[in-house]
Amino acid sequence: MSTETTRVTPIHIPYPASGDRHLRLSVGACRLRVRPGDEDAWVTGTYTDPTGALPAQITQEGGTARISQEYRWPEVWGTITSPPRFDLALGKVGPYMLTIEAGASETDLDLGGLPISRLEVKQGAGKYRIGFSAPNPQVMSLFDLDAGAGDIELSHLVNANFAEMSIDGGAAAYRLDFSGTPQRDAYVKISTGVSSVEIRVPASTAAKISTESVLGSIEIGDGFMKKEGAFWTEAALAGKRPVLTIRTSVALGSLRLQVT
Repeated sequence: MSTETTRVTPIHIPYPASGDRHLRLSVGACRLRVRPGDEDAWVTGTYTDPTGALPAQITQEGGTARISQEYRWPEVWGTITSPPRFDLALGKVGPYMLTIEAGASETDLDLGGLPISRLEVKQGAGKYRIGFSAPNPQVMSLFDLDAGAGDIELSHLVNANFAEMSIDGGAAAYRLDFSGTPQRDAYVKISTGVSSVEIRVPASTAAKISTESVLGSIEIGDGFMKKEGAFWTEAALAGKRPVLTIRTSVALGSLRLQVT
């Protein structure tokens, strides 16, 4: 594909006046990169389409904005040499709900410091990286992740400032890092199929992890003590607060718990 067909679309979405804000990113096969922004706008960035036939669509109505792609498969069949790419920066002016729906994509999200009130991620096959490099100034009522097959790495999760987190997945590899600055008690429920799940918790974090495994394996690293049917960190045994409670159910897979 010649460079003449490449389309670069600037993206600029202002903050809506409505206090009930919802940002939706609904994308298919692409590379999606998201970072915290420094501008007063809600979303800024670019969309690069090497095919010239998968244009971005941006709609905004009231407090809801949606970024998606228009698919014209007959026009591009057999011509795609590299996937389209979103490079986006999200705003910090006020809180909002964020929904990300991604197909077979390569996704790299740094949501550190963004005032996200609720986060929903629905992911198909692909590589997924979600990190929180700085604490969320807004309480996140729920972080809900539904994943298909792929490789998923979540880092500095405690910085998300969630009250509840739910992970449901199929055949995938999960690496979950619960480092960060705890601000409140938090509850996590993890339910996976034929998957490998690695959970890392800092030694300074009060955490209690209960496990269920059906025809799977569990590896418990140093730094955990068994109490009341769960694995506790030393900080939890000492009565430190806040407390991170994690419940896992891994069927036909493997679970590894590690204190860092």
